[in-house]
Amino acid sequence: MSLGRAALPLVCACMAAGGRPAAAQAPATSNGRVQLEVEGCPAGTAAGVRRVLGVEIGDLLLESFDGETPDAERLAIRCAGDLASVEAAGLSGGPPTERVLRLDDFPGDAAPRALALLGVALLAARSAAVRDRILRRQTATVTAAPSAPPPAPPDLRAGAAAVGRTFLARGGAFLFGGRLQATSAVRTWGAIGGDLEFAAGREAVADVGQTTAMLMSGAATLSLRASRARWRATAGVGGRLGLFRESGRSADPARVVSQTFIRRWGGPIASAGLAATLGRWALTLGGEVGWSVSSVDETAAGVTAFAVRGPWLALSAGADLRVR
Repeated sequence: MSLGRAALPLVCACMAAGGRPAAAQAPATSNGRVQLEVEGCPAGTAAGVRRVLGVEIGDLLLESFDGETPDAERLAIRCAGDLASVEAAGLSGGPPTERVLRLDDFPGDAAPRALALLGVALLAARSAAVRDRILRRQTATVTAAPSAPPPAPPDLRAGAAAVGRTFLARGGAFLFGGRLQATSAVRTWGAIGGDLEFAAGREAVADVGQTTAMLMSGAATLSLRASRARWRATAGVGGRLGLFRESGRSADPARVVSQTFIRRWGGPIASAGLAATLGRWALTLGGEVGWSVSSVDETAAGVTAFAVRGPWLALSAGADLRVR
């Protein structure tokens, strides 16, 4: 109803062009009630006028017109072709006040609003009770506390990355794989994140055979976050926990028996990340250091094939997408 919002200035201009209506104070016995009558107007006009009057003067507007009510002001709107007459009369005394509007000046649903606002202006000039009701409504609107803006949705991102992981102890495993990762912003300064990772490596032992290792793990982190232009950086701490599976393939099954082992591993971590955003997408680089609280040393013929213990280092590169 954008045209309707412009109706009040146009109504005021119409009133100024027609002269100031005679004002008479309502007698002490007046309760300010208003009776509405609409005749000969386009369909929907009566309902539209009544709706606007209900907002402006509230319960002072009587529900229906069924003959004149002696103790009420009367607002009559009569249409003839393109013209509409708005007349206020009744208990407040004095001659009726009337103004005429051209309906074509108010296209669409703006016409009922213009008629209603002009009627409110004529009634307010005659009735102190109507003026008081309008003033109280306007004061309440101005002094009402503004509603709090809705909270911004969290910056939730999901992505994938390639990862290389190595344990720095002697004979430490070097594995390569991938991970699925997700992060969610915490206010403007932090983020919580998690990932699921799978990595594998293979090592040949001379005269014995081949050993294959697989690491499966998950991590959770709490990070500080800083953003500038298209860049986003994080640094945080957390923990990683997972399983290490090692299986062998013997070069001489008659002499060397191959076996499969599954061990737990994990420990505290510190992580850092850098991202370059491209719209909803971002390219990501990450680094992680940690310390395994469990020690796994798998040997073949007295030779350490894979060691999963002590400090580790992991590097990752990938992309993520802002999903919310």
